[in-house]
Amino acid sequence: MRDLLFPILAATAPAPAMTWLGDTVREQESAFQKRPFYYAFSGVSRHFDKRGLIEVSEERSQALDAKVAGFSLEGWDQFRLARVLLLLTLGKQEKTVFLETIAALLDTADLREAAAVYSAFPLLPHQEEFVEASVDGLRSNIVGIFDSIALGNPFPAAHFTAEAWNQMVLKAIFINRPLYRIVGIEERRNPDLSAAVSSLAHERWAAGRTLTPEAWRNCTSPVSDRILTDLEHLLDEGTAADREAAALVIAREEPDRVRHLHEQLEAELDAIAGGSLTWDHLGERLESPIT
Repeated sequence: MRDLLFPILAATAPAPAMTWLGDTVREQESAFQKRPFYYAFSGVSRHFDKRGLIEVSEERSQALDAKVAGFSLEGWDQFRLARVLLLLTLGKQEKTVFLETIAALLDTADLREAAAVYSAFPLLPHQEEFVEASVDGLRSNIVGIFDSIALGNPFPAAHFTAEAWNQMVLKAIFINRPLYRIVGIEERRNPDLSAAVSSLAHERWAAGRTLTPEAWRNCTSPVSDRILTDLEHLLDEGTAADREAAALVIAREEPDRVRHLHEQLEAELDAIAGGSLTWDHLGERLESPIT
């Protein structure tokens, strides 16, 4: 993984910063020492551009996904990637030293440092040891911390219990995060989450508020009678995006049960069949609406 990440960082980072990072990695691999590692981890901010965003080609994105399915550098800055590269070096150390150092980093980390640690979890050894830390991190009111765990990160899908997963997705809905960027959102649908989405929708509707159309992606199939009624509500009173979400749910169902809704969603169902309407397409449009 390091062989893939170093060139990605080098493509946008200053050459002197990359020289410093390379030297630091070699020194730590030759003779790991906690205190110099802490200094280096914090010292990334003295060498890299805090405004410098990572640029990843499609080819390299595919190579990363082939190594760790679902892993994404979308929205990362140079600080985060440089620190993750340092953490990969830490991952080569003896387990006790490794875990103690990770815990110490999280205890003292600022926002950007913590985001780097959480982002690195799917790349590090002993991942079973990080589940509690990730669940705790999701309690943060800082969106950047939440996103580093929940978005573009395959760790929750691989390791969270159903309860922890459902809490993460529901919080993502509450704080208006893009659900299509949650790795495993499709595969980890479950009846409890589906019911919770319906209950949340009813609360919002009773208060004259709306629910993101993406939330209905969590519906299991076949849908319950309650959810079927919810979808009918979306068709009667929802937006165009609500109708598209309803169509995406209905497209999974046995046609006979939802025939009456097919007639109202002919255009949307045709778009689904043609591949121009998917959950990811809908999520992307909701995240970046055309103005």
